[in-house]
Amino acid sequence: MSARINLGTYDAETLLHKPTTAAITASAEGKVGTTAKVIDFGDDASRMDAKAIIDVAAAGTGTGQKQVINIQVSDDNFAADIYNVGVLELGDAAQLVGDTDVGVGRYEIPFNNLVNGTPKRYCRVYATIAVTSPVTSLEYTAYLVPA
Repeated sequence: MSARINLGTYDAETLLHKPTTAAITASAEGKVGTTAKVIDFGDDASRMDAKAIIDVAAAGTGTGQKQVINIQVSDDNFAADIYNVGVLELGDAAQLVGDTDVGVGRYEIPFNNLVNGTPKRYCRVYATIAVTSPVTSLEYTAYLVPA
């Protein structure tokens, strides 16, 4: 049996990361063009089940390399009250929980915006570069689709 990623319908309004400069080498929030991107589920937000589709074009998998892409939610537009609700670890197998290098490819991260039963209004993607001098910088695109 093979698994198939359901990509849903792409909508430019749900784009979380597609910068004008291709690669990143330092930890940063997702950007569309040069602007940080946050999706607002609305002031009357309820539970939102979604999937983040992550297309990784470049990621360091050499010795010691690790990059983490987090799907985050917040109640106050990321000034504080920030929660990771979905995680994709990329890099060298020795740095990851599993036993295989994880790099270029298309990934699906299912998540919802509930934290301890409370729906959070805002959503973004945040990439953490876990080394100071990456051999390969991180290049990815991220968008949301309904679950």
